[in-house]
Amino acid sequence: MFMTKINEELINALKHNTPGNSSTVSLLMNIIPIGKEAAYRRLRGDIPFTLEEVAVICVKLNLSLDLLIGTRPTNAYAFQLNAVFSEHPLDEYSNMLKEIIEIAESIKTDTDSFSYRAYKTLPQDLLFQYDVLSKIYLYIVYYQLYPEITPKRFSDINIPDSIFALQKQSAKALHEIGSVIIFDKHIFADYVEIVKYIRNLDMISSTETDLIKAELHLMLDDLERYAVSGLSMQKKKLEIYIAQVGFDCSYYYFQGAGLEASVIGMYCLDNLSCYNPKIAKNQKKWIKSLMRFSTLISESGELQRNNYFLAQRNIVDML
Repeated sequence: MFMTKINEELINALKHNTPGNSSTVSLLMNIIPIGKEAAYRRLRGDIPFTLEEVAVICVKLNLSLDLLIGTRPTNAYAFQLNAVFSEHPLDEYSNMLKEIIEIAESIKTDTDSFSYRAYKTLPQDLLFQYDVLSKIYLYIVYYQLYPEITPKRFSDINIPDSIFALQKQSAKALHEIGSVIIFDKHIFADYVEIVKYIRNLDMISSTETDLIKAELHLMLDDLERYAVSGLSMQKKKLEIYIAQVGFDCSYYYFQGAGLEASVIGMYCLDNLSCYNPKIAKNQKKWIKSLMRFSTLISESGELQRNNYFLAQRNIVDML
C-alpha cells in the first residue's frame, strides 16, 4: 500500500511533466537509466519504483519526497506554485503559459477530455485574443506588483512579442477542450472599474481607452457568438453560466488522457496547481456545485442571454 501510493503519485507527476510532442516513457528513460520495457512496466504499475529511482525523479521534477513517503500528515498534498513574484517575472510568466499549453495539448488527444472553469475575473483565454486587452492586463498586474520598474505610461511598457504569441497559443489550446465555464456576474464591471481608475491616474490616454473599449465590445460579440452556438472558437462543446452568487477566486479542473488536474488562480496571474486525483475531484465537485447557483446562457436561455449581453455592453460603454 505504501509503495502503491508513491507509484501513483510519481506516475501522475511524470504524465503531467511530459511535453506535448513527447511520451511519458521517453521522459522516464531520460530521468533514470532503464530500458523501454522496464519504463512501460513501471508506468503500468506492474513493478514499483525503487527508492533510489523515486529520489532521482523527485529531484528532476521538483517533487516533495516527504509528501510522497508520508512523513507529513496524511491529509497533506503536494501543490505547485506558479508565480511571477521573482527576479525575472516575464520568464516565470512565460513558463506558466507553456505549462497551460502542455496540459491542454496533452489531454486534448483524449476525445473525452473536458474542463470545468469558474472565473472570478475576465478569463485570460478570452483576453489573450485581443492585443490591447492582453497588454493592458499585463500592465495592470505589473504596476501592482512591480511599481518601481513599471513605466508610468501604458504606452511605454515593452512586452516581448514572444509573450503575446504564447498567450494566443494558450487561448487556442484551452478552446480545443470541451468545457463548462462559469462567470462571476461582476467580471466586466470589475475590469471596467480598473481601467477607469488607471485612466484617472493619467496612465492611459483617451485614445488608448477607446481602443480598450472597442476590444471589449469585440470580446462581447465573440462571447455571445460562442453562447449562441454552444461551441468554443475551436468548435468544441462550450456551456456558459453566469453565477448569481459570488465566489472568492478562479477555479479550474482538467481531465483527459489519464490526467486529472486542479488549479486555483490567485494574484491575477499566479496559480496553485495539484495533480492528485482526490484533490482534482473535490475541485470538480466544487465548481459543479456553483452551477446550481448560476444561469445557463449558452444555446438555451435566449432571454437571459440577451439581457446579460445588453447589460455588459452598457457597462463597457461607461468607459
